[in-house]
Amino acid sequence: MRRYITWLMMLLFIFAMPVLGCSGENSNGLDNQPICGGGILKQAPGEFADIHDHWAKSDIQTVCKSGLMSGMGDNKQGLKIFSPDSSVSRAQLASVLQRTFQLDYGQMNFIKQPQASDYYGDVNNDEWYANAAMLCSINKIFDYEDNFQPNQTVTRIETAVAIKRCFDAKKISIPMIMLMPYYQDMNSLSQEETNALVFASNTSIMKGDGQNFRPQESIKRSELARILNCCSELLEVNSELRKEVDESYNGKTITVQTGDTVVLSLDSNPTTGYSWIIGTSRDEKILSLADQGYQSSAASNIVGQGGKNYWKFKALQAGSTEIKLNYARPWESVQPLKTFQVKIIINSTD
Repeated sequence: MRRYITWLMMLLFIFAMPVLGCSGENSNGLDNQPICGGGILKQAPGEFADIHDHWAKSDIQTVCKSGLMSGMGDNKQGLKIFSPDSSVSRAQLASVLQRTFQLDYGQMNFIKQPQASDYYGDVNNDEWYANAAMLCSINKIFDYEDNFQPNQTVTRIETAVAIKRCFDAKKISIPMIMLMPYYQDMNSLSQEETNALVFASNTSIMKGDGQNFRPQESIKRSELARILNCCSELLEVNSELRKEVDESYNGKTITVQTGDTVVLSLDSNPTTGYSWIIGTSRDEKILSLADQGYQSSAASNIVGQGGKNYWKFKALQAGSTEIKLNYARPWESVQPLKTFQVKIIINSTD
């Protein structure tokens, strides 16, 4: 009887003990709680222990699943962490921008294979960020000279300038309404920094807090995750096959495929009273007008400053049509100052 009671007490003691190493309830991993299994902590892929209640949780998960960012190792409990409120280093920014924009050599040719050490004296070619730093230098994304200082933190305005340069390097034009945002702390910025701020703000890639942009504040990993997701969305929207058409195509014929986009961009200056008036000769059944607008060449409202009118057409089906425009003052009964005409031939992709 005593032996029976002894064994019973031992079993009760064993089952009453908590499982060693388990710091949370058993779950499916969607709420970032660890799963206990044989005393081993587990996490679902893409989950981090330090983003459970973070405002950027969704952005962090998305950017990590897309492979643009990754975690920052494990905590003392062996759980993966993202460190959302840590500052971003130059090495980190170079790496994520190279992946997001797929920066490459472009049209450049080299006698020998370039290396990071050709551009920066403090970058070892074996470092994890070396290739990204080199490609960012080739594409003129940063102003860093001689030394890269990979562990130096980057500011919000530095990030905005780098992102604007990435879009420019890839020759990706983002049509947008040119409104001049105003932040109380932007007056000391250079012209390029101001242009980058306008671009980032008007595309919603980066915003201030209402009154301030906080240009010299270091950027956090959580904010960078949201920025990269926004850039990815803009890149996806503009990834469609498109033909860029400007004044040099006047009087010419271009050929596209069904489903392609034709973006026509012409110089204009509304302050003179002149405007581009599109004609009615276009066959809307095969070439539809998807969007149109005006983009100023200035970062601020300078009187007399010109810009470009743009029209975005979608090729719907096979056939041919013409786009005709007159540059004139609508109230004048005279010949237009300029004319533009281009013939579009649309081939079927079948």
